[in-house]
Amino acid sequence: MRAEEQAAAGSAAVASDYYRATAWQPERESLPRRRGQMDRRSRSFRFQWTAGQKLSKDYVPDLVPGDFLETWPPGQDEDTNWYVEEGRGREKKRVPMAWINQESIRWATLPSSSWRWLIVKGFAKFLSTIGLGFITLASISMVFMLGRSWQSVFLDSYLPVVIYVGGPSALIWATITLIESFFPSWIYKDPKGPLWEFNRRTGFVTAFRDPKKKRDAGQVAWQSPFSEFDGYIHSGPTQQGLPLYYGAMVHRFREEALPLTAFQAASSNDEAHKALWNFWLQYMDSTAPLPDIPLFEPYRQKDPVTAEHDKRIGRNPRYWRDMDDVTYKQKTDEMYKRCLKVFG
Repeated sequence: MRAEEQAAAGSAAVASDYYRATAWQPERESLPRRRGQMDRRSRSFRFQWTAGQKLSKDYVPDLVPGDFLETWPPGQDEDTNWYVEEGRGREKKRVPMAWINQESIRWATLPSSSWRWLIVKGFAKFLSTIGLGFITLASISMVFMLGRSWQSVFLDSYLPVVIYVGGPSALIWATITLIESFFPSWIYKDPKGPLWEFNRRTGFVTAFRDPKKKRDAGQVAWQSPFSEFDGYIHSGPTQQGLPLYYGAMVHRFREEALPLTAFQAASSNDEAHKALWNFWLQYMDSTAPLPDIPLFEPYRQKDPVTAEHDKRIGRNPRYWRDMDDVTYKQKTDEMYKRCLKVFG
């Protein structure tokens, strides 16, 4: 046996020891449905979750939503665990509740009380900036198009809006911003429990019970192989009648569905949601390397398939971390363009 073949055989053995037999492999998608796998979904469930656009399980390597590169840039804290404190006094300790690494992605989000602060801040910021710009343009239009004097427009329309809407909004925005800076624990509270987990090593997707209920936090609601899910893009109208898109995963036989808005918020276009499904396909594919993005660079050598791939192509282990800001901005723009070209 040649040296290359021996090395490949050794790498395959290491990978087989690392990954469970249930780890997802795309070639297994063509296998016939196992006995007993009847579609047990109700009509109402199918109407709600399978009415959208069904996505292919063929993927483009290293294509992810462009905002992934903005959210997780090079040089960030390489510890991607989300720690919470458990116990009291001497027994108090920090334990990970959610994480992102080469084995799995377990996701948690801020509790409702935190989101209320942030939503109010965002709305106040919108009124203080974009809203003020809009009323300014409207006032100028009233002067030039309706022939009203600028004094009357300023005193009767512009000034009251600024005083009674813009002023309070700016005050709320500034107050919450100060609280964020000096008392962050008032806003950013620890989550009660995780929402879901994608496990590359085992090939399973796990959904947890609603963490809003303390007794249910961290309890498994359901767990199924990734191979039994399909990706969908759903859409619905906003209050203005514009389309709003979001992604979801739906089990083929059971009433198990997972909206992915906690990881990729609903938006006015569907490219990012299709790119997110593309990301999950590569991440869960145990025969392919991890997506080559800054988020996974510290973990690439810990995944045997990825480590072998990087060794074969001679990848610089610090490719992203040693990249300058200008080049990284170009890479980020290129990723957005790739998403638009492939999925637009």
